[in-house]
Amino acid sequence: MLEKSINPKIIGLVLRKDTHLKNEYEKIKSIFAFYNSEIILEENSAKTIGLNGLPIQKLCTVCDLLISLGGDGTLLWTVRESFRFQIPILGICAGRLGYLTALKIDELESFAVQLYRKEYKINIRAMFDVTLKRGDKEIRSTAFNEVVFSRAKIASMATVEAYANGEHFNSYFGDGVLLSTPNGSTAYNLSCGGPIVLPQTQAMILTPICPHSLTQRSIVLFNEYEITLKSKDNTVVIIDGQDVYDMQDFDFVSVKYAKDGAKLIGKAVQSDFIALKEKLSWGHR
Repeated sequence: MLEKSINPKIIGLVLRKDTHLKNEYEKIKSIFAFYNSEIILEENSAKTIGLNGLPIQKLCTVCDLLISLGGDGTLLWTVRESFRFQIPILGICAGRLGYLTALKIDELESFAVQLYRKEYKINIRAMFDVTLKRGDKEIRSTAFNEVVFSRAKIASMATVEAYANGEHFNSYFGDGVLLSTPNGSTAYNLSCGGPIVLPQTQAMILTPICPHSLTQRSIVLFNEYEITLKSKDNTVVIIDGQDVYDMQDFDFVSVKYAKDGAKLIGKAVQSDFIALKEKLSWGHR
C-alpha cells in the first residue's frame, strides 16, 4: 500500500508523445473528479491536446501520484524524470503491449475504487545509478530497464571490457553488451537471448549482443556489484532507449544499484506469471 500520509487528491498525468489522447484524458479526468481529485497535465502532454500543463519537475512537487498513459516508453520516461521525488506511478496502457503498465484504460474506473480504498500494492522496482566519466567530466543518470553499450556503426565490431568492483572479468567482442535490471529482463535483454528474471529479484543481468563467440553467454550478477564498461572502439551508450552518449567523449561507464527503487502502483492481487502468460503469450500455439 501507499504510505498513509499520501492521499491522491492531486494527480499528475503524462501522455504518450505524438499521440492525440484527449478523449482518454477526459475519461481519466471524469473518473477522478468523482473522488474530488484534480488532474494536472505534464506540459508536453498538454500541448498534444491543446491544453496547458506543468513541467515534469514542477508537477512532481505538487502531485500525490503520477499516471503514465501510453506504452512502456512513456512509463520509462515518467519513472526516470520523477525518480528523485519518489512519487508512486500508475501505468495505464494506451499502446499495443504495455508490458510494464498495470492497467488497460478500460480497467481504470474499477481500479479507482480500489485505489481510494487503498486496496492495491506498491511495487518497488530496481533502478540503476549510471555514471559516465572522463577526468573531471561526469554525467549521472538513472536506468529502469537497461544500459546498452553498442557499436556505433553497423559495419564495425565493438570490443567492450567489463569489470566487477574494479576486477576485469570479460572482454566482449560483437555488437555490444547490455546490463539489465530485472524490470528490463523482458525487454532488449530477452531479444538478445538473456534470461527472464522476476522483478523482485535483486540482480543485474549482463548479456552480450550478437557475440562473436559461442562461449559468451548472459550472466546474472549479485546486485551489490558495481559494473564498469570500457571500449576504445566507436561505441555508444544508450540508457533505456532514450538517452544516447558517444563513448569517445568518456573513459568508462559505471553502473550500480540505486539506493531507492521506483514505486509502481499495481493491483492488490497480481501474479508475475499471469503477466508473463498474458503479455508474452505463453502457452499459445
